[in-house]
Amino acid sequence: MTTTPKVTFEEVERKRREFAKSLKAFAANKGRYHNPAPELPAHKLADCKLLPNRMAILDELPKGGVIAEVGVDRGDFSLELLTRCEPERLHLFDIDISRLVNPTIRAELSATPPRVRTHVGDSSSNLSKMPDAYFDVIYIDGDHAYDGVVRGIEASLPKIKPDGALIFNDYTVWSAATMFHCGVARAVHEFCLANPWKFKYLALQSMMYNDVMLVPE
Repeated sequence: MTTTPKVTFEEVERKRREFAKSLKAFAANKGRYHNPAPELPAHKLADCKLLPNRMAILDELPKGGVIAEVGVDRGDFSLELLTRCEPERLHLFDIDISRLVNPTIRAELSATPPRVRTHVGDSSSNLSKMPDAYFDVIYIDGDHAYDGVVRGIEASLPKIKPDGALIFNDYTVWSAATMFHCGVARAVHEFCLANPWKFKYLALQSMMYNDVMLVPE
């Protein structure tokens, strides 16, 4: 039986310092590594309410309606959407639905009449096939790369009702856990700057993978 060598905090810190040194040199040569979010004007944030976690956003939503979740993983948050929001229909979009193992959601897929439906494949492409002005809420937790988030927004806009809401998971510019880029905050801010949408809720998370909900102005 093989055992994985223990990695100490000091070793991780040494590698972090090496990375920070390389990043500084890259930036000195005009390299752009991160995706900073442009500043928003105050009126885009004036009515925004701060919440303790993303479950609190769901509790603020009206019951019923039609909800989409883009990026499903195990289906555990899908269950929160189903039980807290009580939608008439819950549409789950993911490129690989084999990871969906939540037993309650699995059972709902074969229920009569069905409340939950899956859409397997590229989420932006599958969203574009849905009826216009169909969803009350679209929860976006799919591709977190900047270009992927932009595609998700563009695909979602025609499909959301005039008084609907867009919710974004992992609203940040950098993933501390994976040490990788996150383009959600930049894409969200650019969208707000270019369109009559504003912040409604900001929900905190312990590692600052926050959620933000946008509504039309």
